[in-house]
Amino acid sequence: MSRRNTPSRIKSNRNYTVIDVSETLGVHPKTVRNWIRVGLPVVDSKRPLLINGADLKVHFKQKRSAIRFNVAKHEMSCFRCQGAMKPNIESVQFIEQPAGMALMKGVCNECGCRMNKYVSWRDVHEIWLELKGKLPIAQKHIILRDQNLSNYPFSGVSSDEK
Repeated sequence: MSRRNTPSRIKSNRNYTVIDVSETLGVHPKTVRNWIRVGLPVVDSKRPLLINGADLKVHFKQKRSAIRFNVAKHEMSCFRCQGAMKPNIESVQFIEQPAGMALMKGVCNECGCRMNKYVSWRDVHEIWLELKGKLPIAQKHIILRDQNLSNYPFSGVSSDEK
């Protein structure tokens, strides 16, 4: 399982060498050189390569925003379809989490891939209605006045039930 490199470990006002970045983030130096090849700016081309901490933070934020999908409240990110998709209404589940959050689980309508998303617990009702889900209707209580119940051991009905 891959680990997300957090920019909070990097100091903005410091310059890092490739080895310093690899030790700070816990990645291999070749990974840092690959980031430089892809577009991480360096201070100059002289050895040792120096990387500005602020540039490294910006690079991580750009990488993170490139893989995120802009989804509406009622949509979820499907990684197989590579976009925001509505889940199948029969598969949607809301699991309560601490701090007023809910885990929304569902299956993609297009490819059948499982999807997860954390939502605010107060938005669950709005999301459910947006997905055109039918709210469960409470069944009316069965009123059995003046009738003998089959599992009731006494033959008569007490006076307080009338």
